[in-house]
Amino acid sequence: QFIGAVAQGHVPIVAGDIKGEYVAVTDAMVTPAGKRGQVIRLGHGHGHLNPLAAGALGEAIPVMQAHLDELRDRGEDSTRLAEAITETEESVHSRQVTMVVALAELIRGRPLADFEGLVISTSLREMRQGGKFSFASPPLLRDLIDYIRSGNADLRRALFVADEAEYRRTVRTLVQTLESLTDGVMGQVFAEHTTTKIDLDAPAICIDVSAIARGDQSLKAGVLLACWSDAYGAMEAAHVLADCGLAPQRYFLAILDEMWATLGAGAGMVQRVDELTRLNRTDGTGLLMITHTGRDLETLPNEVDVKTAMGFIERAGMVICGGLPAGELERLKGVLQFTDAEAAMITAWSKGAPIERTEARERKKPPLGRGKFMLKSSKDGTAGIPVQVLLTATERETNIHDTNVRFRELLDGVPSGQAVPA
Repeated sequence: QFIGAVAQGHVPIVAGDIKGEYVAVTDAMVTPAGKRGQVIRLGHGHGHLNPLAAGALGEAIPVMQAHLDELRDRGEDSTRLAEAITETEESVHSRQVTMVVALAELIRGRPLADFEGLVISTSLREMRQGGKFSFASPPLLRDLIDYIRSGNADLRRALFVADEAEYRRTVRTLVQTLESLTDGVMGQVFAEHTTTKIDLDAPAICIDVSAIARGDQSLKAGVLLACWSDAYGAMEAAHVLADCGLAPQRYFLAILDEMWATLGAGAGMVQRVDELTRLNRTDGTGLLMITHTGRDLETLPNEVDVKTAMGFIERAGMVICGGLPAGELERLKGVLQFTDAEAAMITAWSKGAPIERTEARERKKPPLGRGKFMLKSSKDGTAGIPVQVLLTATERETNIHDTNVRFRELLDGVPSGQAVPA
């Protein structure tokens, strides 16, 4: 489906590849003009992501502004474009504030006070008005912290404090929280300017976060939140430019693999994905959500998130099932209707590979369910469509779908040049 989207001119985006499984296929995508798929690496020792960067959406603003100036010079009506620029600026500002607040809440472990969000929002506006920063040239977290530390009359007025001493007492906890984002594990990723920006002209985009250690839960949550925000902003930027006649209309395919890890990464992830499931048609974006079992959606930290996530299955235009145990089919019966024949087929696919080998002892028989899926395109009991996936010669030769790299030597036999023990 990833390759098929590229073939149709759509842009697949994997906003947070937890295992690095989409890197090879993204890198293999090349346009006739020679433009390769874009792989962005984040994590320990790799890249940085500035949570205050406006991304592709912010970079669209000067393009729109230049066109606005041209229209005004020619005396043409520019009202709609001016309104679009204002809306885009507010959208970018809102994303900046939301991103900083989300990261701060991850570090603190509880929600920020309402006035703390006000301090962040007011500071960012004033920093841009000062002329040193803009959407095209955003500040770093360090710049934001220093501005809040310094304070000024406008910030004191917004917080309704009497003097500088009371102001410092009021913002002290917020500054301490933001400081923790610029050092330690978080600081390795969020303390510098974005290393690699999303390229909207790439045929496919993969943000590889596999370098993040599995134990760094807060870092993983923060990075995934930032990745989704950046990717969603890039899609929105493409649509804004297209609406203004400044770029061709683009279509996207957002791929959310290992959904259990992404949804459980931290506060805000379920809401972000829920937003996509409700607005993807408006946003010209298809959405693939992949997980091991429906139970993954039931293990989220709070009941609201669980109910929201379970709604993903109900709203899905198509549900594709690989081999599943009988218990999983029971769980899905509240949403999908399986005939006895379909249920028997799907559960048969869940059996592992047979223990006995083929006559050529080097090779085991493949699992019965390898490449077999049931497509349920309707929830009214309409029969499903069983599918057998066959890889093309190119896919087999390049191994771009091979996610068993660690086991390759074991599965292929003894490495060349290695003696076989007696």
